Amino acid sequence: MPTTKLALVILAGGLGSRFGGDKQLQPFGATGRFLFEYACYDAKKASFDKVFVIVRPGMESEVDQQLKKWMSPHRFEILVQSQTRQKPWGTAHALSFLSGKWSGSFLVLNADDYYGNTIMQQVQALHAQGVSAACLAYPLGETLSLYGAVSRGICKLNRNFLSQITEKTKLQSVEGNIKDEFGMTYPHDALISMNAWFLPTKFLDFLAQYVADHLLQYANETQSEIYLPNAIQHAIASKLLEVRVVKSEGSWFGLTYPQDLEGAVQRIEQLEELVYPIYFEQWT
Repeated sequence: MPTTKLALVILAGGLGSRFGGDKQLQPFGATGRFLFEYACYDAKKASFDKVFVIVRPGMESEVDQQLKKWMSPHRFEILVQSQTRQKPWGTAHALSFLSGKWSGSFLVLNADDYYGNTIMQQVQALHAQGVSAACLAYPLGETLSLYGAVSRGICKLNRNFLSQITEKTKLQSVEGNIKDEFGMTYPHDALISMNAWFLPTKFLDFLAQYVADHLLQYANETQSEIYLPNAIQHAIASKLLEVRVVKSEGSWFGLTYPQDLEGAVQRIEQLEELVYPIYFEQWT
């Protein structure tokens, strides 16, 4: 019988080149938490079973020391995205390290994004309804940075399901319009992926082969990346997944550029006044 357990998977292995450092480990709030810890706390409140944090080599000790302040050892596991080159191979490669570690469904989030405190309840509801895969999407206009262009996956829907996702790497507001580097305009309410994916275990076997094929083909590349949205697109084309697109009920903010930090700090201060306790109760 399929397991009903749920895990939260945090992708924390990126280099943060535009930010200028390890934005995943940037301290927030009165007690200096990582941004993704607020998602971990939301997962606890929504009765998730475990958290996996996927990091670059060298990050594991700091993440472990921080999480064990309030999470029991059986509630989290740190997976190291090991590789033979300096630049990480990307989000699909990172998630492939979950293979063999978890047998239930899971929600994937970026470590440097805050997705709102209701996303875990939304996923629990989808899981209870029998939905096996979903993209928790956000309106494009609510996910831009004031300080430069951003990358976003534009979702194309067939009924309520994802038919295609197109990665746009240089989106920004220009005189009130959202444009890419070619001058093409996009509506503010276009639904986009922020790498918030609810996925079933069976996807991990597919992903392992997808990543292995890519690594074989691009073994000598120093900049090539394996993107999770591309892997999901292939899984849809292969009829492995039917991905429902659900608009997130929460508001997003995140870290792309150094200048984004001040606004994010202010948002967390507000959330600690209204939503989150200063000290998290233990997740036993």
